[in-house]
Amino acid sequence: MTKRNYYISYIKGCAIIGVLLIHLIDWSNIILTPTDKLWRELAYPAVLFFVSTVGSVVYVAYAHRDDFQKTVWRLVSRGLQLIGIYYLYNLIKLWIYDFDTSPFYWQFSEKHIFDWKNILTLHSFSVPITIIYTIGLLLVISPIFLWITKKFKHSKLIIFLLIILLSFLNYCLPPGGNFIANFVYSRDIVIFPLALWLLPYLIGFYLAMIGFDRHKGKLLALFIFLTALTYYPLHASGATWQLSSYMYPIKLYYIFASFTLMYALIWVFAFVEKTTKGSFAVLRMTATGFLTLMRFLGDRTLSLYLFHWIVIDLTIWYYFPRVKMIWVWGPIFVVAYLCFHYKKIRKYYNESLVA
Repeated sequence: MTKRNYYISYIKGCAIIGVLLIHLIDWSNIILTPTDKLWRELAYPAVLFFVSTVGSVVYVAYAHRDDFQKTVWRLVSRGLQLIGIYYLYNLIKLWIYDFDTSPFYWQFSEKHIFDWKNILTLHSFSVPITIIYTIGLLLVISPIFLWITKKFKHSKLIIFLLIILLSFLNYCLPPGGNFIANFVYSRDIVIFPLALWLLPYLIGFYLAMIGFDRHKGKLLALFIFLTALTYYPLHASGATWQLSSYMYPIKLYYIFASFTLMYALIWVFAFVEKTTKGSFAVLRMTATGFLTLMRFLGDRTLSLYLFHWIVIDLTIWYYFPRVKMIWVWGPIFVVAYLCFHYKKIRKYYNESLVA
């Protein structure tokens, strides 16, 4: 079995922090200064971190297990559970809320895009946790890529070629306008269409195959180059560089810029890990505590993601029009969550000190 890679957990920790910030900012309707908006852009790669690390975790956790049938069952059942959570959450929300009397949702209900049909077909932009649905689908099809790693000698090359092929299909051959094409590729309806977000998933899977952080210098240089290459035509056309403009639908520039930030963060975490072995006790303990917290957050992304949405939904529902109250209850929830899991965090910290 492949040894666990803590850098993946660190990046997942960054992902949940970034997603929390994005949702608190965007759903509270706060007014940001131009400088604040620039800083906010650093949080948007968190969405890609979420999806790409799913691919990395699937490889690290399952690629070297002997019982392939059991692996298939676990991944498929886990994926179906996430899809079920998506539908259950939103259908319960639709059943509980009286959206006709909720001004916050009039913008959606008046357009008839927040109803049973649009929830079931992923056509409602007002529905939260859509990413859970896409991650569930990715887990369901994950055994295909694991099978490749087990059956083919040059599996790394095959996965790499699949990444190239998918990039070509996604960005060089625009799909038609039928329902299936929209569901798989959608540029303007489904927020997280499978084919587009399969690309960062596969890149994350491939990065785990080659060691994830093992070639962090070369990979950082590669992603910087690819970011510059894909940004050049945008700059030439006068388009903005801001990543949030290229998330929905996901563009190559957003993908490569996000991976650039990911590997910059990996360098930061590598430096902090060295600090944990230093001679200054205060710095060593601080660095160890920081890495422990990031590892814990990275291991708890699903529960944090679901519970923070419940907090946001209930706060907006109860306090409307004072939607900025999510900045009160959101942090309270995070602190309470950390306190509730104090023993687990302490265990992680002690393990890190021993290591």
